[in-house]
Amino acid sequence: MKTTRAAVLAALVMAAACPGSAMATPSDATAGLFAPAQAPPTAKAVTAALSKVGASYASGAAGPDAFDCSGLTMWALARADIAASHSSYAQYAMGSAVSRSDIRRGDLVFFDSFGAGASHVGIATSPTTAVSATNHGVMTHPIFDTYWGGHYVGARRLG
Repeated sequence: MKTTRAAVLAALVMAAACPGSAMATPSDATAGLFAPAQAPPTAKAVTAALSKVGASYASGAAGPDAFDCSGLTMWALARADIAASHSSYAQYAMGSAVSRSDIRRGDLVFFDSFGAGASHVGIATSPTTAVSATNHGVMTHPIFDTYWGGHYVGARRLG
């Protein structure tokens, strides 16, 4: 039987009105009903990557002052205790595939903007935006605008 918020509130009102009733404590059916959603394991990685917006781009760099794309994601994921290789192609093999319509904050998003296949990687900051190290430095950008959307390869979810 599905417990609704209205039913829980009614039970709590009844418990308050009848202190000796069996409803004085939450039942198993209501336990966790109002629990906050757990943050994904990549939440710290998103925060870390966003803290580097404005940092310089350098091929092969992995921080803390300059990054290439996979160096940024590797560095940011390490802040969330997630090991990743310094290769966008290797990172594309991590986790599980995510459909374009199901991208969430913390998913890795891949593009073919620097060669065939998953040659560029960023971290989704929302279903439609990402942070990545581009030739212009670390920046946030749309995932599906004319440029990035035309180079979109896929997304992967870790954890």
